[in-house]
Amino acid sequence: MLSIKNLSKKYSNGFWGIKNFDLHIKEKELIAIVGPNGSGKTTIINCLLGVVSPTKGEISLNGKKNSEKEFKEDITYVPDELLLIDALTGKEYIDFVSSMYKNINKEKIKNLIQIYNMEEAMNEVITNYSHGMKKKLQLIAAFMIGSKLIVLDEPFRGLDVEAMIITKKIFTKLLKEGKSILLSTHDLLLADNISDRIAIISKGEKVEEDTNSELKKKYNCDTLEEVFIIASLDKNRSDKIDQAIYDL
Repeated sequence: MLSIKNLSKKYSNGFWGIKNFDLHIKEKELIAIVGPNGSGKTTIINCLLGVVSPTKGEISLNGKKNSEKEFKEDITYVPDELLLIDALTGKEYIDFVSSMYKNINKEKIKNLIQIYNMEEAMNEVITNYSHGMKKKLQLIAAFMIGSKLIVLDEPFRGLDVEAMIITKKIFTKLLKEGKSILLSTHDLLLADNISDRIAIISKGEKVEEDTNSELKKKYNCDTLEEVFIIASLDKNRSDKIDQAIYDL
């Protein structure tokens, strides 16, 4: 499915956003990328989407490079930011997105709107939506397309408990259908609960990648949070944090 090989990006100021990053996602897999702010998660996604050009490395989806039309047709992205057209109603926005894709199933759209309890909101202008309603609209627009790979950046931020449960169930259905999901998140409990594998990145480099259970076993930890602290922070900083907390 998705193959990222030796991905590196050096910006004009000399900063390496990511170095020698490898990741392979198979069909029916949900992989989570976790890391501190500035660790390289956004750079990876931007290179994947073609927003920025990598300094080196290859990205392909089922053998198609990310510069090819077929690649772009098989990937859907849900950003953390609420990038919507606020002057449109929810219905107008969904119609606008639908117009850019082939073979959109209108019954599927209707079901997604009903599932997320957004029927009444679809005739309101998006500027009047709450944060959670805007996030639901983003997810409806993503799930209706039927892409092979779905990339999500903090998809649960702002959702209520019911919408979170619904989204997780939709993830399960998509994976059973042979889709793949790449999730970027700071929510380690979420990553622990729903991902098949986790890639931990720090300072632009991947420091770990494995199943949740194997990572906990390797670091002799009970939680992914403990694994994250050990793997992503150097020991001196970790000790200083512990001491500073103790001294509060």
